[in-house]
Amino acid sequence: MTDFYSTPQHRYPAPSLRMAASAGIDDARRTIVLAYRADSSPAVLDQAIAAARRENAALRAVHFDTDTTTAPSTGALSDTRELAEQLTAAEVEFEIQRADSDVASQIIDLAEHSQAELIVVASKRRSPVVKLLLGSSTQRVILEAECPVLIVK
Repeated sequence: MTDFYSTPQHRYPAPSLRMAASAGIDDARRTIVLAYRADSSPAVLDQAIAAARRENAALRAVHFDTDTTTAPSTGALSDTRELAEQLTAAEVEFEIQRADSDVASQIIDLAEHSQAELIVVASKRRSPVVKLLLGSSTQRVILEAECPVLIVK
């Protein structure tokens, strides 16, 4: 007899974080991870693409709207489509993931799992008080990542 009280019953499978990907992404041997905030400057994407080309690597992006640790949110679907079009035009293998509940951990885990060569993140100006109160996913990535981190303004 099944013990319904002590065995967790999962009614629905966990949704995939992958929103878009190129055909050969799963065969990529080298990876650059991009923490792509919706309001990032174009230089962030340019630097990530340049790094992917330089390292002959795929680009795995986590697309999010905010970078506070209190309320990370997924970027708009139209922004994800635009990002996918730009990466397709740049002719790099890519994957775009939606933001999970903890963006910083997601970026760090993705970098560790794919043995990333580099993490590219956008910086955002905040006052020290706001950083103290809200935290920052970017700060956590910088402090906890095991691979080099490129900060782009």
